Amino acid sequence: MTGGTRAKDRDIYVSEKPKFAVKSLLHSRTVVEKEGYVSTGILAHAEGDMLEIELSEFKQFALGEPVELTFYSPVGIHRMRSTIIAKADGALAVLFPERSFAGLEERRESPRVDAAVQGTMTYSLSREMTVRGESMSVEVEENFELITQNISDSGIAFRLAVGPKLSSGDIVGVTLELEAPFECQVEIIRKDEGAEWTTYGGRFLELDEQQRRALRAFVIHKQVGAYFRMKNEKKKR
Repeated sequence: MTGGTRAKDRDIYVSEKPKFAVKSLLHSRTVVEKEGYVSTGILAHAEGDMLEIELSEFKQFALGEPVELTFYSPVGIHRMRSTIIAKADGALAVLFPERSFAGLEERRESPRVDAAVQGTMTYSLSREMTVRGESMSVEVEENFELITQNISDSGIAFRLAVGPKLSSGDIVGVTLELEAPFECQVEIIRKDEGAEWTTYGGRFLELDEQQRRALRAFVIHKQVGAYFRMKNEKKKR
């Protein structure tokens, strides 16, 4: 009897914390701390890998500076370490690392940022040729210029003025001119034909860790820039 009761008690104490969504933290009082300085603000926005904290003393923090954050929210007190990635009048943007809190639901939507990035698409096809009376299959590669409409860490939308008619399921090679040439494989998942351009949506295939980091850095940079531009435009109205 006693052993059974202890087992039940132990099950209660080691049970997992209730899951909560990141939106539960919004509008929470947030303490931002760096070495030798502490300030308090409000968590105003969360999207993808970025958090925005409204903070009157934002000038006391520098880009790239490590900070510790404490969120006093309806779902409890949560702490994490982060880095300042952008500043604006009255606000800081900080990096929102994966697996930041115990109990946080990590099913984040991948932010898709508008970005006109130049690149090339490599399309491979097999052609039958007859050489000296013998039929053989030859692999032919053709390159076509593309421009992206938007990019996320999982895929892209891009436009072609000329090129092959791709279908869902086709796999093509893509090189994007990010900070450095970004080479990857893309699977086509949708197509939209226009009068002058054909727009394709595709998802990245088998990215390695270095590629994921480069893509994440690019998306965060664009995301933060777009968000603060939007805030500034609203203030001017």
